[in-house]
Amino acid sequence: MNHMRQFFLKLGLTASMLLWASIAVTPANAATIPVAFNFTGTVTDVGAQLGTTTFSTGQTVTGSYTFESTTSNTGSGFTGTYNGALNGPSTNLNVTIGTYVASLASGANTIEVKNTPNVSADSYHVAGSFSGSAVNPPDPKSFALDLVKPSSNQFNGVLLPTTPPSVSSFATRTFRLVFGNGGTSRTVLMTLDTLTAVPLPAAVILFGAGLVALVGLGAGSWRQKKSSLA
Repeated sequence: MNHMRQFFLKLGLTASMLLWASIAVTPANAATIPVAFNFTGTVTDVGAQLGTTTFSTGQTVTGSYTFESTTSNTGSGFTGTYNGALNGPSTNLNVTIGTYVASLASGANTIEVKNTPNVSADSYHVAGSFSGSAVNPPDPKSFALDLVKPSSNQFNGVLLPTTPPSVSSFATRTFRLVFGNGGTSRTVLMTLDTLTAVPLPAAVILFGAGLVALVGLGAGSWRQKKSSLA
């Protein structure tokens, strides 16, 4: 019994050390770890004045955005509205189109989930302001990711999804960067090809693997001691 007590004491101590190590690398507890989605796509339309030197149809688009999964819902009924879900450093949005790079700008941003009785009326919307270089000469203005009209149910109520919906299930699946000065706006429109979850941080995986290894080694040691006492 003393051997068992010592084993579980060591297990608890080691688990605590691994947990604190993971928190040191990822400074957020399990309830508030941000969720990140990657996306890819292709430029399908370039607005006038944005020219062909920076943007052109057929360009490959890569990007990601990070949101806080515990953001409060301020919507009602069939619509979930999560204002400020992307708040944080500029790494909360990254978009690369050719040599052009965009990132999240300060200001309002939101994620909206619409889940109606009519599945084809459901939608997923991410929007806010972005920063980047001016282009011939309009300045960066806003971005929006839209998934509209799914062919099958993609949402669990109006909860903020932490697993990305399947883009292939939506009739409309676009990402856009809008540039403008004054009342004039010009848009780079992209069709999304993929939307995927970013893997868990290495520290979290290490923590889980460490626990499994520790339990395995401890159980083996306990069996050896039990056999020697038999």
